[in-house]
Amino acid sequence: MCQRRAQASRGLFRHCAAFGEERSEEDTSRGATQLGRSFMRVITPLNTEVDVPNSLSEDRPYFGVADIGEAVKYYRRQGYVVIRGLLQPDLCDAIRAAYLSEVRPSRVPILRQKNMRYERNSFDRDGFLDNPIFNVQDLETRRFGQFKRSALLGLVQKDVARTTAALAGVGRTKLIQSMFFEAPVGTWAHQDSYYQDSASGLGRCVAGWYALEDVDAAAGRFYVCPGSHRTIPVLRNAGELDFATGHDRYRKAVLETIRHFDLELRAPYLAKGDVLFWSSLTVHGSFAPSGSGVSRTSLTAHYLPADDEMLQFHTRIRRQKIIWVEGMPVAQLHDQDKLHNRLLRDIAAHAPGPYAAARKLAMRGLFLASKLKPSQQAPSTLMP
Repeated sequence: MCQRRAQASRGLFRHCAAFGEERSEEDTSRGATQLGRSFMRVITPLNTEVDVPNSLSEDRPYFGVADIGEAVKYYRRQGYVVIRGLLQPDLCDAIRAAYLSEVRPSRVPILRQKNMRYERNSFDRDGFLDNPIFNVQDLETRRFGQFKRSALLGLVQKDVARTTAALAGVGRTKLIQSMFFEAPVGTWAHQDSYYQDSASGLGRCVAGWYALEDVDAAAGRFYVCPGSHRTIPVLRNAGELDFATGHDRYRKAVLETIRHFDLELRAPYLAKGDVLFWSSLTVHGSFAPSGSGVSRTSLTAHYLPADDEMLQFHTRIRRQKIIWVEGMPVAQLHDQDKLHNRLLRDIAAHAPGPYAAARKLAMRGLFLASKLKPSQQAPSTLMP
């Protein structure tokens, strides 16, 4: 059956025989069999239904900051872990307050996560920001200083630094990317490695989703496919699946992979201050919102071992400027405190069509060049 399915999928699952026998271990999180019954049922990207916990009492207890040893073991087995209360509630409130006072009323174009364009704020019908911010560390300090400082403090504080280093199995990590979300927007299933990873080995990147409020199940809950970092092949950013010309095919291929390997879609409940960490090889996404009047105010961050270079699109090493915040290296790509980056921002914002066309052409050139020279691809690093 595995071989026939692979042939039918145009070679996407050439390695299914090698990977198919390695299934994720049974979930041994404390209290995993003592779940409540009052769940919310939501529709998945596979057009199936899944029950989502809508309170702490209905979900696994997971781990606290003091349980890092057990949390690391769970992360290596499952490809994700939840750390309860990693961020202080007062800090979560400070980040949201700074967003409301500095970012929300601003008319300055900001680089957006959903399309990598510089745009002014856009809000959904409930008044929530629906074009998420890309790279908080790149924001212009003069305009967004308090929001930038408080958000970065949450992403690099000592407990976060210790946790990400332990999960990555290194002495120190660096922050390479961040995002801010408010509106409940669905995100397609993917492996982060397709977009960025470590040049020293795929799977060395650790990401975190930081809940800045209690996240309602109807607000497009974040989900993971437990064990997928070990049980499926890496879908490479190349050939018919490359980012420049095959991104839609890649998104379909991930869904087919979920079906093929019968992966579970698990959406933990996150209260204010909880953080869900996952591996760059773990399949994940977020469900489409199933209600109105609810937000999912949150930060997302990606970390690499401090000495690793970032591998972008499985194709090139992307050099990044490094600043230091609270003892952690923080990488910047489009520092808006620099005049030339602000000039580029203004051009891109006032001519979005030509800017997007130029960016798409550059991406095609990048992938064409990668075919004509030795690849920068890193080996896959599966967790023990």
